[in-house]
Amino acid sequence: MARKRIVALGGDGVGPEVVGAACHVLEKTFDLEILKPPAGEDAHKKYSNAFPDETRQECDGADAILFGATGPTSIAVLAYLRWVLDNFVNVRPMKFYTGARSCLKDPTGLDLVILRENSEGMYSFFEGDLYVLREGMPELKSLLGKSVEDFGEGKFAIRLISEQGAGRMAAYACQYALQRKKDNHPGKVTCVTKSNVLMQTDGLFQRIVSEEVQKHPELSYNHYYVDDMSRRLLVYPEEEFDVVVTTNMYGDILADEAAELIGGLGMAPSANVGGRVPYFESVHGSAPDIAGKNIVNPTATILSAKLMLDYLDMRQEAEALERAVAAVYREGETLTRDQGGTASTMDVAQAVLNELS
Repeated sequence: MARKRIVALGGDGVGPEVVGAACHVLEKTFDLEILKPPAGEDAHKKYSNAFPDETRQECDGADAILFGATGPTSIAVLAYLRWVLDNFVNVRPMKFYTGARSCLKDPTGLDLVILRENSEGMYSFFEGDLYVLREGMPELKSLLGKSVEDFGEGKFAIRLISEQGAGRMAAYACQYALQRKKDNHPGKVTCVTKSNVLMQTDGLFQRIVSEEVQKHPELSYNHYYVDDMSRRLLVYPEEEFDVVVTTNMYGDILADEAAELIGGLGMAPSANVGGRVPYFESVHGSAPDIAGKNIVNPTATILSAKLMLDYLDMRQEAEALERAVAAVYREGETLTRDQGGTASTMDVAQAVLNELS
């Protein structure tokens, strides 16, 4: 079997550090071809371009992309990876590893996944001045009878929920839940909306998800409004939830909240899939205040690499990497500051590597 080709992009801020730590583990353990073309801050400084054409070409030819973090200079990189490559599903696993610093009294057994729609919703980038709506859609009125004219001057944003977008998310969520059920998970799909207020857009999303789940009698289904869901995540996370599917902004917010249940953003990996080439990244952002200090927690990126190995059908390698991470946290001797330790970024990477040896 041909070696899988990985493109590793550092991005901005702490991105190069966490990607470097993950690559330190991957390169010394697994049979992968890892390319490191310029992207992000370093590329911008050297070429005045955060995403050079040759880097784009390497991404197009890769089996998967490992990405660090988006900051001010890496917007073009993110836009390409997410929207141009059409990676419409953001997979956010929330699994607790013994030894991590959860906000819960007892997070043992916590293992759920939030599936966030990645391409539309409130993040469709249709914004502008209210006068554009007044002039272009003078007949537009709200359910309350108010017209755009009644609001005076200001700005607007358009929230888009399409049948295609909701449909492919619903289908993915069901297949994901079915796959997890094979691994002794409940096989439950939870849809999250605010359809009691956003009756058309969220109503459409809720209906399509519900109808898709009904095609799979092996799965169970429930629905919560997003405000109620934010409460239930804190109170009943291990009891109620398996696979959660929701729209773009709700997923963004709920996944960051749920990350605190497993130890914070330094523990939260993600996969972005469904398009031509998938990319995998931690969700913590570029953290410019600690960039270059070798103190950022690389665990989220290492676990993102685990998701990448799973995607590439390297399941044994993925399981070995996850076991190594779990062992490091269980032993508790090599943890970064966010987890109550004093270890550096590369100390953690080396500890994981030692467990794999």
